[in-house]
Amino acid sequence: MTYATFQLQAKCQEMRIHLTTSFVDLKKSFDTLNSDRLSKIMQKFCGPERFMHMVRQLHDGMTARGTDNGPVSEAFAVTNGVKQGCILAPTLFSLMYSAMLMDAYRDERPGIRIAYRTDGHLLNNQRMQAPMRVSTPTVHDLLFADDCALNIVMEDDMKSSMNLFAEGCANHYSQNGCHAPAATQRGIQCSPNQVNGAQLKNVETFAYLGSTLFHALRGKLSIYAMLRSSLDPASATFQGTKLNGCVWIERT
Repeated sequence: MTYATFQLQAKCQEMRIHLTTSFVDLKKSFDTLNSDRLSKIMQKFCGPERFMHMVRQLHDGMTARGTDNGPVSEAFAVTNGVKQGCILAPTLFSLMYSAMLMDAYRDERPGIRIAYRTDGHLLNNQRMQAPMRVSTPTVHDLLFADDCALNIVMEDDMKSSMNLFAEGCANHYSQNGCHAPAATQRGIQCSPNQVNGAQLKNVETFAYLGSTLFHALRGKLSIYAMLRSSLDPASATFQGTKLNGCVWIERT
């Protein structure tokens, strides 16, 4: 998601269009993944039958017991959630996330239209004005596991986009008999507004999985800040180790 956001930010700068991004982090998302709902969504997306059968075997008939410094409870059926540490969990939740987003924005087409072509001369903007051989997909949501980045052009449209997102979460999880997971939102280049009573926090930088997104990509200062955001954690990792002198200091 971070790499795609970097590319989108660079493309918007190249095309001279505004970019407003809001990052959403769902809480307790994997615990609300309903097994029956997941099977229906995989069938809707036409997944391979053998793969769907394998996933169902991992979750069908799953039971659990509980204890609190005392006797163990009777076994009960587990109908929500995925197996802890399962490598398929992010992919399975992305399917649920995609289905929720499709339902939330079924009557709207928000996002940023990006023009591109693949026949060479990529840096010639005049070729992007040609009516032929130019593709213009719409980029709105970027997903990674239970995290999502919503992208839109106009700042005023971000509030309506976030409201649709919140309504989609509420409708989707209420159908599963679960509580909608809470969300934390942080926006880059976004006017202050509220979603379900929660204030969106405006930030100039956003750190995610070791990478840092900046408000602007222009200028040497921005490039220096991007490099420092990656080099500083690496330098801190080598501090106090035998490799600090022979690998890090001599190489920098």
